[in-house]
Amino acid sequence: MKLSIAKGVHLVESGDFEPADHWYSRALNSNLHPLVSYFLNLSNQQILERYVRLNPGANAEALQKIVDYTPKYFKWAGTDLMHVVNSSGKKKLVVIETNSCPSGQKSMPLPEYNVESGGYYKLMSETFKPIVDDHEETGALALIYDKNPMENVGYAAAIADIFGEPVYLAEFKSDETPSVKFIDNKLHIADENGELIPIRAAFRYVTQHPWDRIPRKSKTLLLNPIEACLAGGRNKSVAYEAYRDFNTAFEQDGLKINTPQTMLNVALEDLHTYFEKLGGNMVIKVPDSNAGQGVYTVTSQKEFDRAYKALQANPDDRYLIQELIKSNADSELGDAFYHVGTLPDTKGRSFAFDARMMIHSTANGLRPLAIYSRKSKYPLNQPLPSDLDSWEIYGTNLSIKNTDGWSYDDVRLILFDIKNFGILGLGLDELIEGFIQSCMAVYTIDHQAKKMFD
Repeated sequence: MKLSIAKGVHLVESGDFEPADHWYSRALNSNLHPLVSYFLNLSNQQILERYVRLNPGANAEALQKIVDYTPKYFKWAGTDLMHVVNSSGKKKLVVIETNSCPSGQKSMPLPEYNVESGGYYKLMSETFKPIVDDHEETGALALIYDKNPMENVGYAAAIADIFGEPVYLAEFKSDETPSVKFIDNKLHIADENGELIPIRAAFRYVTQHPWDRIPRKSKTLLLNPIEACLAGGRNKSVAYEAYRDFNTAFEQDGLKINTPQTMLNVALEDLHTYFEKLGGNMVIKVPDSNAGQGVYTVTSQKEFDRAYKALQANPDDRYLIQELIKSNADSELGDAFYHVGTLPDTKGRSFAFDARMMIHSTANGLRPLAIYSRKSKYPLNQPLPSDLDSWEIYGTNLSIKNTDGWSYDDVRLILFDIKNFGILGLGLDELIEGFIQSCMAVYTIDHQAKKMFD
């Protein structure tokens, strides 16, 4: 951590970027897979032409509008996708959720060897700096966060390098944080004298109920503003409403956001009805939870009872219910999605995995920025021991919430490097599909934000 100037506030200056501090060591010392590098260097026009060739019913002009779109609120996003197959053998990538404060840089091997700051610098120079330069507020630059210091110190150092001025790096965990305050909708952070100074623009990585302490219509430019969270970037139910709107609006253009079967606004007392309707297999999600919290995979009455008991603490809440993307190892094939899974290892084990596709808004449209995968703890194709929960098979999130903060189970991280990328069984066309799915998700959530807040 850099120079401490107040409680929870550090000053990051130009020249402070240290690569070893901002990547997992195995990511920093690995080589990006050539196919992934090739994908990152494709132009949007090349990506569009390929996607339309793979999906003959897709309207190229409609897709061009989406890929070239400049979001007003949602300029930086990470979409979690799963590689699935149906009983007919048709494979696709489905959107699980879209995040408005996505992690990922620390897991991304450097695309270019001569740019030590990698995607940290790219996001700040191509997305953050142009909108800050057009912003008329006065004050200092800052970064506010509530977790993931490895990446956030890196982002702050990249901002300091690009703008040539110090950056106030402030931990912002609650609205009672004395060193960080919104005053008249403008962010203020304590300096070395304990005085709250105004901030003209800030990079935001506040993920835990950020609406509790960040106002709408902030006078301080934020990347991303809270509107992106409220419109779907941090609320799963609102996001799925946006996906449905998109699929209705673009059905005639042959474009669709792929999602599991989803039911919204389900009351606690109705959960059992859906449990029976979905054949005893489903996922229950608390809409505004994240980092793997508030998600329950249910494959038995025992698991249902456990989830129901946990949710009884908030009996008036409403939940999002989804079909469970399952292993087909111990179930009859039907009209549902199944995990393709990793290629079998030397012990014959195949694991569920997701892919995080991080994209950002640039002068050249929406562009891919980083990508990595996470696998489950227990294999899909072996019987689950009776003492384990189905989350061990289907859960892929690496975040672990401890009493003293957050940690990460990075053993299950799969880098898109020369050594590891091949075990995913993904090709160039899947990367293109994942990017297009991510662009469509960002497009519709940003449009929903404009409907809600403009």
